[in-house]
Amino acid sequence: MTTKVKVLLLVAALVVVGGGIGLVLVMKAVAGPEKQATKVETGDCVQLTGAGKEADAVKAACDNPRTPYVVSVKGTVEGDCPEGFYTYSVATPLRGEGVGLCLGINGQVGLCFDDIKTKTPPPLVNCSGARLKISEVFPQMSVVNSPCAEGTADVVSYASYGTSKFKSATICFVKP
Repeated sequence: MTTKVKVLLLVAALVVVGGGIGLVLVMKAVAGPEKQATKVETGDCVQLTGAGKEADAVKAACDNPRTPYVVSVKGTVEGDCPEGFYTYSVATPLRGEGVGLCLGINGQVGLCFDDIKTKTPPPLVNCSGARLKISEVFPQMSVVNSPCAEGTADVVSYASYGTSKFKSATICFVKP
């Protein structure tokens, strides 16, 4: 092989490698940042961020008053949630099917909401204008005999569905 051919082959190889690296960088930029929802697990408390393609669920301390949800089931975006849980989907462009989360309310006395009967997670609201405020939380599911005090406006009960990471609870709401 002549020196000219060797140089041409070296240049061609560098172009191919450089193009491959460039393609990877472009694909990562198009896909956007890695979603935090891919890292959460059943039983983790989460804060929801963004909306639409920017939607994400970020793990946070369960005792943080800005952390209103706990993950009961994690799957793909096509997954269905058991009755009473909120469905939250996080798209992961160019990285797979996305993440589907079934969320329950993280029972912290004092959190306020306007509507807890929706299929999507209700946002936290300022208690001064809220319709419902968590008044009591009990560590078991209760459907028949509610442990909530008289005058309770609404009750949500969750079953753990056999996992030790997501805890059963009965959450009592009053009008603030």
